[in-house]
Amino acid sequence: MEIQHFSHEEHPLMLVEEFENDGENEVVCSGCDKSVSCGPAYNCSQCKFFLHKSCAELPPEIQHPVHPNHTLLLQAPISDRRCCDACGRGCKRCFSYRCHSCNFDLDIGCVSASLPTKPDDGHQHEFVPIFQQFHFTCELCGEDRNNAAQVCRICQLLADTLCALKPSTIKITADPAHLLTLIYSLRKVIKEHSDIFCKLCYKKLNPNFAGYYCQECDFVAHLKCTPKHLDIDSSIDLTEDIDFKEDEELEELQHFDHDHKLIISRNEVEVHDHKLCEGCVQSISVPFYSCEQCDYLIHSTCARLPLKKRHLSHPHLLTLSARGQYIDGIVFCYACLRYSHGFAYTCHECDYSLDIQCCSIPKTFKYEGHQHSLFYALNLDEKCNACDRLKHNSGGFVCTKCNFALDLKCATLPLKVKYEYHPHSLSFTHTIAKNDSKEYYCLICEEERNPDHWFYYCAECNFTAHSQCIVGWDPYIKYGKTFITHLHQHLLTWVRKTKVSPPCDACGITFNGELALNCTQCKFIVHWKRKCREKVGVKEVLSADEKNIFL
Repeated sequence: MEIQHFSHEEHPLMLVEEFENDGENEVVCSGCDKSVSCGPAYNCSQCKFFLHKSCAELPPEIQHPVHPNHTLLLQAPISDRRCCDACGRGCKRCFSYRCHSCNFDLDIGCVSASLPTKPDDGHQHEFVPIFQQFHFTCELCGEDRNNAAQVCRICQLLADTLCALKPSTIKITADPAHLLTLIYSLRKVIKEHSDIFCKLCYKKLNPNFAGYYCQECDFVAHLKCTPKHLDIDSSIDLTEDIDFKEDEELEELQHFDHDHKLIISRNEVEVHDHKLCEGCVQSISVPFYSCEQCDYLIHSTCARLPLKKRHLSHPHLLTLSARGQYIDGIVFCYACLRYSHGFAYTCHECDYSLDIQCCSIPKTFKYEGHQHSLFYALNLDEKCNACDRLKHNSGGFVCTKCNFALDLKCATLPLKVKYEYHPHSLSFTHTIAKNDSKEYYCLICEEERNPDHWFYYCAECNFTAHSQCIVGWDPYIKYGKTFITHLHQHLLTWVRKTKVSPPCDACGITFNGELALNCTQCKFIVHWKRKCREKVGVKEVLSADEKNIFL
């Protein structure tokens, strides 16, 4: 029997009624990511593609009590970071059902799996579905619901279906060395404290409800905070120490990013004005390494960064790289959503990158602009106090003592900068010692400032300016740097233009501190965004092979 399956449209699949694995090579089903060992299966005679017969015959659409209001459509494995809304695991290795209206996903394991049980309160919680929709409060997460529910047939514990489907143990990026256990009432395991905070969002946790808990390290998290942090690469040794010894500051070293030997300097006199570190793209300061043969400078801390690193926002091991994947080797950081000429930590499996500012910032730190310690919250749903933004890509920092939050984009802005058109250093701040005028202006673009937004300030001159007017939206780009690329016939220069500059030659829209490209021979200055680049003939990088040929 031959079929044409939507997940493998290029070739037909043939049914093998009694498939038997030869035992030499593992055969994995492309539908459920589980071994195909025996029994009926479909395979492609032209490539190594297999499907269990049951996976190949899954219905194209279903109704499910977890999401009763809409039909769910069968999807092939996807390459992005979409996760199952029931178990939190990624959907890139197995079929899933999706509601496009709600961006809701269920992998086929959660669609068909029997509901989990958990020993607690002296019995096994055996949840059974209540298919009628009604208003209730989930006794696991404490939130009000208006949909189908699950009830324990023994103790009548009432739960939202998604909470009832939670696995009894999980492993997450925030505590990779330990398994977390689902506890139906945290009051039974947590010591009496006045304040208990979820270690993923740093909001207060009600111990009367359920949560995930690790007894070894006293780690606790809300049920709702865990799903997108589950999919950890199980092949990584989670206890392995991969960091360099940070106190090992050699007099000279050979760095992987440079061909020549680098020499240490601890003398302030040798600091080069307006020179930038190759690693973090910030002003050079002692101690730093330099090359006697060429103009290469790097901070000692940047030169000794670990080659491998883990980060709470990503399940896989990250590798330090010195060249990004875009024009002139710039990299895009998925945490702060900025471009950078500096080093980055990259996951080649996911094409995911973090610049070293975002990847190296500690989980707890004392920020100069706030009186209390801040904690890194993976799930941040509060407005940033510095910029008023609500949407945060990879979390941010919160204060557990007062209503204060910083997203990663603002938390990693340089606290002190030198501006080429101002004689003194500028500080990133939110207050001025004396400001009786109640007028708020940027002295660069001469437009009003939002008094709730942080800005750069010089106390000596009473000089104030928007952060984007001083450092741009991408402060770790080497503005003024020229480069050659096969994507354009002339020399290009990185520039940053403000509202007072002429508009973009491609789209006609005024600049606002964004990253831009300048060609003096073609006489254009355009936004870095793709549609503007391509309008003047600077085309997008299309293949992996092209990523390494920039000069």
